[in-house]
Amino acid sequence: MTIRFNDVPYHTFSFLSDMIVVCPKCSKAGVVRFDRKKNIALFQCESCYTKKETVSGGNYAFEVTAQCTTTGKYFQISMPNDKIHGPKLRVKCPYCKESVIGNVSDIMDSQYVIFEDIRHAEDPYFHYPFYFQASYRGKIIWALNREHLQYLIGYLSADIRTVQSDFYETYKTMRSQSDMLPAFMKAAKNRDGIVKLLTKLQMKE
Repeated sequence: MTIRFNDVPYHTFSFLSDMIVVCPKCSKAGVVRFDRKKNIALFQCESCYTKKETVSGGNYAFEVTAQCTTTGKYFQISMPNDKIHGPKLRVKCPYCKESVIGNVSDIMDSQYVIFEDIRHAEDPYFHYPFYFQASYRGKIIWALNREHLQYLIGYLSADIRTVQSDFYETYKTMRSQSDMLPAFMKAAKNRDGIVKLLTKLQMKE
């Protein structure tokens, strides 16, 4: 039986989602969530009840969005005020280090916040490691939470990956969540192994 998977919009899972992380005190699962109204990030451990909060962003008030001309990937980088001098800025692709021109936007007006910590499998506010992570052939595989974990398994397990016919009309974008996935995760030779690894991560309490 052919398994079909309809992708979801870009940044359905982002750093505005609840993030399951490793508690620094008891090493069990805790939750980091961002309160957009108060502009603060909150952490609470579900086992030892440790709590912490912090103001997000610091002096990073702008975000640069760009598409790498080598990898074809879109990416966002937060930038401090003193680096911004106009509507466009040259930045380095976090995947291949190519220098490209990106569009500048006010981070407070953005619908999501992306930090470079994504590459280190940790939350961007407290820098706690993600609870759902493991290594596959020297690469770190991670998920923000159980819903993100299930998304990854569903996407990688499918025989046909597409978007619904009215995707653009509904979401006003043609960029889907899978655009964020690195190429090695989507490579046919790796998918089965990664799915097995992600399935094991589902068993974590």
